[in-house]
Amino acid sequence: MRTFALFAAFCLSAGSSAAAKLVEIKEPARIVDAFAPAASLRVVNVWATWCVPCVEEMSDLRAIGDIFGTQVSIVGVSLDDMIPADRAATRQKVAEFLDQKRISYSNLYYSGKSDALADALRFNGEIPITIIYDRRGRELWRRQGKIDRQNTIAEIKKLLRRNP
Repeated sequence: MRTFALFAAFCLSAGSSAAAKLVEIKEPARIVDAFAPAASLRVVNVWATWCVPCVEEMSDLRAIGDIFGTQVSIVGVSLDDMIPADRAATRQKVAEFLDQKRISYSNLYYSGKSDALADALRFNGEIPITIIYDRRGRELWRRQGKIDRQNTIAEIKKLLRRNP
């Protein structure tokens, strides 16, 4: 019985640490609140569950988070709310999707105006888009379209040398 209790406690703690954090925001300025303050680099990835290249690159982003740990803070911004539907159901679908994909980096469910987000991040709405900032919020790098894992890792290494 004691062995089962230890196993159950381990499984519950492992499951809770792997669950993605999904917070709803309406203002693009709130994205910055989701970053780990100590991170040297902050990565914003705008995506949606219905976007095939977005889904394909999630394992690359997860690997990047694992490689760089606390040096790099990754925040996903889901645009699933842009498709008209029941917001609560869609948000639940996104949370379940993140859990299924074992995504543990922070994710935001964006329910504000799409033009406001596009203006704030300076992009035309085409996703995925990945943008890297320094601690002060200065843009250092961006990739429109699916990232290439090895090239992105090399770029992050280069940026970390310049922004310790």
